[in-house]
Amino acid sequence: MIKYCSYIEEEKKAQKLSPGDIVVIPANVKHWHGARPSSWFSHIAIEVPGEETSNEWLQPVYDEEYNKLDN
Repeated sequence: MIKYCSYIEEEKKAQKLSPGDIVVIPANVKHWHGARPSSWFSHIAIEVPGEETSNEWLQPVYDEEYNKLDN
């Protein structure tokens, strides 16, 4: 059962994601997303080529960060 997942932009509060939610992330926005410890997460990413942009994998977000999300 999917409880919920999280999406976080740098220096902002985590957002709760539910099945079917859509998140539009502009170029150059540092962000993280994933499942809560008691759930799982799958996503489809569509990338649009741009100028002076790149895709970078960042450091992991640990459970204590995701656990800060209100239930």
